[in-house]
Amino acid sequence: MNKILIGVNTLLVAAVAVLFFQVSALKDKNTTPESSEKTPEKAPEPKPVETVKQVGNAPTGKIAYVDIDRLNEESLEISDLVADMKRRKNGIEASMENLNEQYQKKVEDFQTSQKAGLATEADMRAKAKEIESIEREAQNKQLQMDNLTMDINDKNAAFQKNVKNFLIKWNAGRFDYIFSYSEAIPSLLIGNTALEVTDEVIKELNNEYKQSKGKK
Repeated sequence: MNKILIGVNTLLVAAVAVLFFQVSALKDKNTTPESSEKTPEKAPEPKPVETVKQVGNAPTGKIAYVDIDRLNEESLEISDLVADMKRRKNGIEASMENLNEQYQKKVEDFQTSQKAGLATEADMRAKAKEIESIEREAQNKQLQMDNLTMDINDKNAAFQKNVKNFLIKWNAGRFDYIFSYSEAIPSLLIGNTALEVTDEVIKELNNEYKQSKGKK
């Protein structure tokens, strides 16, 4: 039980720190449950993102770059996704804390009754079943955490595809190449700031996101 609790809380903390552009798989293979009484919460399936085909144009000789760090910080879609992830994380965390308290009390009660030798065999079996039920519920929370992690990965992939599709439509042949810049992964070491289009991309990307939210 304690291993499950530690494993779930470790994953929860790690999931919150992840940037959507640099998300990695977070899975504790040592705490995979074998069974569960309740059906685990399924992560909502992300809407399929249609791929926008890039059409070749006459070369312009122009290049530009987007600061991915700023895009992560200022994207309204990422802000909403992070807020939703934290809300779900906090819910699982609160449930795990409650389960931990219940587990400790039930185990102490079982051990006290066992030492006293006053409880009937039927009562002891009932107490043992209550402990097993809490352990299964903890395993169910582990499954919910796994689903949350997979949902983060799916939404990350969908967001990256959305950004690429947006840039293809937004660019419309204006630039031959649009590079990405990030201090974490500096594939572009220096660049003429006159070539940076981050402000315009963030503004238009956020406007498009707000419009899509309004249609829902």
